[in-house]
Amino acid sequence: MHRRSLRILASSVATAVIMTGATYFDGIPQAAALAIHRGGTIVDALPPQVDINWYLPLRPNAYNSLYDAWASGLMYKGLYHIDPNVQINYSRSIASSIKWNSAGTVFTVDLNPKWHWSNGQPVTASDVQFTWNLINAASANNAPAPWPYAGADSGGIPNDVKAFKVVNPHEFQVMLNQSVNQIWFEYNGLGDFIPLPEKAWDKYPTNMDKELTYLANNGNNPSFFSVIDGPFKMVSAVQNVAWRFSPNPAYDGHKPYLSSFVLAYETSDTAEVSALKTGVVQVGYLPAYMYGSRSQLTGDRLFPSYTFSMPVTRFNFKSPTMGSIFKQLPVRQALMMGVDQESIIKDLYNGLAVPGTGPIPSHPDTFLSPKLHKPLYPFDIAAGKALLEKNGWHEVGGVMQNAKGQQLSFEVQYPSGNTTTSAEVQLLQQDWLQEGIKVTLLPLPFATLLHYHHEPSKWQVQAGIAWSYGGTYPTGGGIYGTGGGYNFFGYSNSTMDKLIKATHEPHPTAADAQAALNAYSLFAAQQLPNLYMPLPASLNEVSLTVHGVESSSNPFTNSISPQYWWTN
Repeated sequence: MHRRSLRILASSVATAVIMTGATYFDGIPQAAALAIHRGGTIVDALPPQVDINWYLPLRPNAYNSLYDAWASGLMYKGLYHIDPNVQINYSRSIASSIKWNSAGTVFTVDLNPKWHWSNGQPVTASDVQFTWNLINAASANNAPAPWPYAGADSGGIPNDVKAFKVVNPHEFQVMLNQSVNQIWFEYNGLGDFIPLPEKAWDKYPTNMDKELTYLANNGNNPSFFSVIDGPFKMVSAVQNVAWRFSPNPAYDGHKPYLSSFVLAYETSDTAEVSALKTGVVQVGYLPAYMYGSRSQLTGDRLFPSYTFSMPVTRFNFKSPTMGSIFKQLPVRQALMMGVDQESIIKDLYNGLAVPGTGPIPSHPDTFLSPKLHKPLYPFDIAAGKALLEKNGWHEVGGVMQNAKGQQLSFEVQYPSGNTTTSAEVQLLQQDWLQEGIKVTLLPLPFATLLHYHHEPSKWQVQAGIAWSYGGTYPTGGGIYGTGGGYNFFGYSNSTMDKLIKATHEPHPTAADAQAALNAYSLFAAQQLPNLYMPLPASLNEVSLTVHGVESSSNPFTNSISPQYWWTN
């Protein structure tokens, strides 16, 4: 699974409260483990109007959402499992060890031989090589649609890889063209090497374009995913309804307690809350604007938590109508000065949010620069307007216009169905208008927003979304690097490229590595390749009859592990 992905802001469910001071058994407090019941079904609510459209672990940009990753992650295990403490847990990983040379050019991975595919065949290094061959081919600019691969240029994949070598059935090596920051490549490069079932899927071994087309044609075909190595298999998928999973009886890890797990489509926030009240949904979320009525959900428990994500309002630098304007830093700075983060946090998120200050999440602040604990551009409408006027803009009929007659007027798209997101973009609209910036708001289904990413004429600005780092070292190569796999919006800056490159290089100490990360993140915060928005806490709702959600969830990877959940 490629773990870096987009999600809808303020609606992720079942993130984490990290529990301490207890004895655990398979990730569950020992006292609770004694009362575990087997069987039953748990329904987990997706954010409103979110479809899961892609079940293949390798994803192109049009299907690179967190929720697609959840579905594939239930069926296919990553190479390793990262705990909430940002450490690899080898007891839950296919890899049993990862070693590298001192130069950071050769990485050797051993695989635990206990892992098997559901057809009984072992998970081997050849399966990982199959994945590498797919990634390498799918990353090419001329890869067949819907490729290229969303993870291209993240973690040095594929361009930094000189060679892939199968040493034996349970060991492989990745050799690089140059020395790299070993931790960066371990987390961001090797993380892409999720084993895939070569013998079941490699239909066109001598023609990678045909193979990619074959896999893409089956990317949303549930019956195709019959050979798996994860805890669950997909039983059914009905768009705009639900995606149902049952336990994989051949799973070599912690076998699920449940008989069935469902990811459920929700038409709106109110429909989701109603489903919580009636017990139709057992794991879901409380919309921020309903926080005051939380006591009405008497059958649930609420716990707020933060994920390792970066909420953004994103510019389309390739837009035929607005791209040249968005490339002007003063315009982006004025827009950032028009974002009233304090009011958004107080009025829309009930104080349960932290300000967006740059590309590194501020909660938890593990990788955060000391200079980015506060926004570099505080809310100041007058200063934003003055900055525009200083840089050649003047107000005509209430809208800023430049010497070419171009207006600061554009469309802002955002995910539909979420009342809090709608209120947030309306606040942006009102405050920007005071600066002479006129925007039209357009709610769209989340899947539509994703599909527009490779159609520059279809969008100008998108809001109400967040970038989930998904357990990776938070450098910006794939997002902000020129030609990065997820840099579909066309941002390019040579200084940014150099600073990103420095975070990928080896450093003598952890402090030196952090200094390089600080330099990159501070520059990105100053340059505003997108607007940095408040990160709200997820208001997770869990039925009192459901257990194991909090203790098994993970805010760093933004993943779910329902194999550890059970119900009374």
